Parts: sequence; structure tokens; C-alpha cells
Amino acid sequence: MDPLEGVKPWKDTSYFLMRACAERGHEVCHLDQKDLYAKHDRLYGHLTWLDILEDGDFPFAAIRSESASMMDIDVVWIRTDPPLDRRYFYTTLLLDLLPETTRVVNRPSGVRNFNEKLAALQFPDLTPQTLVTSDADEIVRFAERCGRITVKPIDGFGGKGILFFNAGDPLERIAGAVRDNRHWVIAQEYLTAAADGDKRILLLDGEPLGAILRVHADGQELNNMDAGGTPNPSTLSARDLEICRALGPALRDQGLYFAGIDIIGGMLIEINVTSPTGLQEMSRFDGVDYHHRIIEGLERCAS
Repeated sequence: MDPLEGVKPWKDTSYFLMRACAERGHEVCHLDQKDLYAKHDRLYGHLTWLDILEDGDFPFAAIRSESASMMDIDVVWIRTDPPLDRRYFYTTLLLDLLPETTRVVNRPSGVRNFNEKLAALQFPDLTPQTLVTSDADEIVRFAERCGRITVKPIDGFGGKGILFFNAGDPLERIAGAVRDNRHWVIAQEYLTAAADGDKRILLLDGEPLGAILRVHADGQELNNMDAGGTPNPSTLSARDLEICRALGPALRDQGLYFAGIDIIGGMLIEINVTSPTGLQEMSRFDGVDYHHRIIEGLERCAS
């Protein structure tokens, strides 16, 4: 995962999962992507073993650090934040060296295959009208058809780089989004239901655990919590369950044990497989220890 210094223990899903591991008697260690290395066909890591503390100021205490074989670990969980850049890509290839006796969550090949912005296009009946392009003129024509559109970078995350355009907006403004035709973006028809928030559903082994509703701050349009959105309790509608049933087999086939999907107005927007968030908020709202349920599932697989 990312460096421990950046963890926000009151909201961070990775920290919440680490706490569940510790509370269930497991040893927990941390490593950054740069801490992985291979000797021929064996994978090693510079590991820092941790005590996981319920302390908002000091949530971790280092027990020891060592260089050790990753082959001896029961479960390795990839929780580095996107984007899935070249370094992230190479990390997944290194993790492919681990034997079947080490469970990797989510499966590295599945993380590579399910781009968080593009994977939803494998389910076209569930998504709004979408255009993927690096051509500003194409975006102009798409906006003319849809009236209002949302444009986001193909490698964006946390609401970063999201823009809104209307039919008739100057070409120069749209050209900036594609960086003079050098960068792919995703353009989607604007869903008016976004004004009421977007729903984050967390799935475990292809089955829905629950949901939260993220609602933008006053005067803002982005519902992402990293962009100032506020989490609220939510439930699963019949349409939500339909979407989950459609995605479940693909998630299981790709080894995507823990995923988060974003839904606006009953339409699938994104499939998050690198470091989906919202678990702490959902657990508090529902009064359920979902983090323990997730680790319990891994215990059954490893036993």
C-alpha cells in the first residue's frame, strides 16, 4: 500500500482491514511497491511488521523490519491507490511470481484487466452513453448529442481531473481536457441524478456487502469523498442488485475478491478494484463489522 504516513485511521479502508487482521490474531506487515524485489523466480520484500493501534494520532507501531521471502506469507493484499501507471503495472507482474499457496488480493492479472474507468464498458447495457477518445472534435460532437457531459481522464482517481461541458462550449476548453489530442479521456452523458449523490456499493467475492451514498458539498458537483463529498447511509435497490448480479461472475472469474462499484441513477459508472474505499463508513452506518467478515472469508480460503 502507500506510505503509512498518509493513512487517515478514522476513514481509511486499508487501516480498517489491518485492524481486523490484528484483532483476529494475525500478523500484519506493510510494504511499498518499491520494497518488492525478485531473485530469479522468487519474490522478496523489505517488510515492516506492525502493531495496529486504535489511536488516531499513532495508528501503527513498528515491531521489526526485515527482508524476507514473500512466498511464506499467507495473503498479500494490493491496496496501493491508483492510477495504475507503469510502476503499478510492473508491481502486478512481480506479484505474479508468487505461488498458489500465497493468496494475492485482488489477483494481479484482474487488477491489470479491469481498468477502473474502462471495465464498466464490458457491461454496455448498464452504463450511460460513453465515448472514449483523445480527439477534442469527437467530444464536441458528443456534447452536441447529449447536451451536457462529464469528462474524466482515463487514469484519474478520487474525482481528480473531472470536468463538465455543455453543448456549445468553446473547442479550446475541451481541447485542454485531452491535452491537444495526446491523452485519452472518458466522456459520458451527464446524469441529472448525480445531484442526489452517487452510490458506492462494496462487493465481496462478487456479492454485495452494502452501500453508502456520497453527496457533494454545497456549491459543488463532485460527490467523491476525496473531493469534499459526504458519506450517508444507503440501501440496495432492485436495480442495484441487478447490476451486482451482472458483475458478480466476471469479478469472481478475474479474482477480484473486494471491489467497489459506483452507480448514479441506476447506471454503472466505475468498477474500483485497486483500493476501493467506504468500508469504515458503511460499517458504522449499518452497525456491522464488515472488515471482520472480509478477513474471515480469506481465513476460510487459506485454511
